[in-house]
Amino acid sequence: MEQASKPQQDATNIPQEEFFAAAALFCRAYPVFVAEIDRVEAERGRLNDFQLMRAVNKAKEGLVILGWDCRKAVNALFDTYVEIYKHSSKDDANEWAESTFGCSKTLIYEPPLVEEEILEHGVSLDLRIEQLTALIHEQEATLLQNYRDLYRLKIAAAHEAEAENSLEELEQNSKQLAE
Repeated sequence: MEQASKPQQDATNIPQEEFFAAAALFCRAYPVFVAEIDRVEAERGRLNDFQLMRAVNKAKEGLVILGWDCRKAVNALFDTYVEIYKHSSKDDANEWAESTFGCSKTLIYEPPLVEEEILEHGVSLDLRIEQLTALIHEQEATLLQNYRDLYRLKIAAAHEAEAENSLEELEQNSKQLAE
C-alpha cells in the first residue's frame, strides 16, 4: 500500500553521470553488436526480434554495469537502435549510433576524455591517481628525511653519552689520582 502512494519516478530521469556511463558502455559493446548483426544478416537476412535480442545480449555479455539506472539507460540505448533498425534500416541505426555517441563499427570504443573519466568528488580517477602517487612520493621523501634525522640524533646521542661516560671516567680517574 505504501508503494501505491509514492509517486513513481520517470523511467527516463537518470543522473547525467549514469547516462554518460551508459553511453560509454553502449559504445564499447557497439562493435560486437554490429558484427553480430552483420554475421546473422549474412547467413539469414534481416534480423527478427528474437535475433536482435540475441545480438543485444551477446554485445552486453562483456559489459560490467554497476547501477540500476545505468542498466536501464544501456537497455534504452540498445532499444533505440533496435527500433531504428526495425522501422528504418541498419544504416540509419548505425548512423544514429555514430552521430549521437561517436560509436565506431570497426574500432573498440575509446571514450572521449570527459566520458572516460569516472568522477570522484569532481576529480577524475586518473588525476586522483596522479595526486595520490605524488603524495606518496612526497611522504616517502619526508619519511626518509625523518629516518635520516632520527639516525643522526641517535648517533649524536650515542656520542654525547660516550662523551659523558668519558668525562665521568676522567673525573673519577682525577679523583683517584688526587687521593
